[in-house]
Amino acid sequence: MEKFYRKTVLNLLIFLIMLILGCETIYTQDAQTYYKNGYIYFTQGNYEKAEQNYKNAVELDPNFEDAHYWLGKVYKQTGDYSRAVEQWKKVLKINPKNPYAFSYLIGSFQSTSRVKSDKASDYLNEGIKIIGNPEEYLIKQDAPSVDLLLSATPYFKKAISLEPNLLEAYFWLGEIYWVLGDKSTSQFRSLAIENYEKAIGIEEATNSVSFNHPSAYWRSYIQLSKIYNSLKWVDKEEQLWLRLEKARALPYQQALDKKGYFGFGYPSRIDVRFTEGDKIENWIYTEKNITFVVINGEVQGEKEKEEEQQF
Repeated sequence: MEKFYRKTVLNLLIFLIMLILGCETIYTQDAQTYYKNGYIYFTQGNYEKAEQNYKNAVELDPNFEDAHYWLGKVYKQTGDYSRAVEQWKKVLKINPKNPYAFSYLIGSFQSTSRVKSDKASDYLNEGIKIIGNPEEYLIKQDAPSVDLLLSATPYFKKAISLEPNLLEAYFWLGEIYWVLGDKSTSQFRSLAIENYEKAIGIEEATNSVSFNHPSAYWRSYIQLSKIYNSLKWVDKEEQLWLRLEKARALPYQQALDKKGYFGFGYPSRIDVRFTEGDKIENWIYTEKNITFVVINGEVQGEKEKEEEQQF
């Protein structure tokens, strides 16, 4: 009797194990089946049934990357962009390197309806207004949502389309993509680098003599340095600062060499004022205790000590 009892219990355990394993097999097959059916309905243009099948698939398997992706495409086809965006964000959470969901995500934000203008500055200002106080939240790491950040990008892009050399628009695009690199997917970092570099390139091509800092140009260098440092791109970070030193020092050196002042690079400080239409600059070299007066880009000579104190 005892032997019969043990055998019965053993058979029951084996049955339960097989039942559990069978359920797991059915679970996996069902998610795949719903996914495949969803694709068939999608290709037929039956988006209602495609949606239901994809939803069933992700309910059974919340990390089903492809099902989330195609569910997003269903919502895109039916014009439900907010729900499409949510699915592509889920895809990127599952797989941050998915290039297709990334492309659809950034392409879903194209409206500039809040501005009716032909001035680039209006779109630039609206973009900054949408993202709030960038300097504050970037420091505190308390950035707005992914959707809000992405909704501002069309305004900066529109500003650039109206004024291709609008350095500030490229800078703010870089800022948005830099934050999104942390909040969403690292794929945004390459866009941040691209826009910071564009801002730097514009300034160095169009304003080779002097610049103010802090400025969008100067901060582009700072932010690029931070990105390179976080990625441990030591050589790139070093080359970046060498580029700044060369780009900023050479024009000052050349201008002063023409007047017989040799051995000077980029000034420690630059003071600027305007008098009767003339741009008057003081190039101050603190370490050498000397200041040069420059009017409209032409070096006039050294500034007298007494005059410097009264200035």
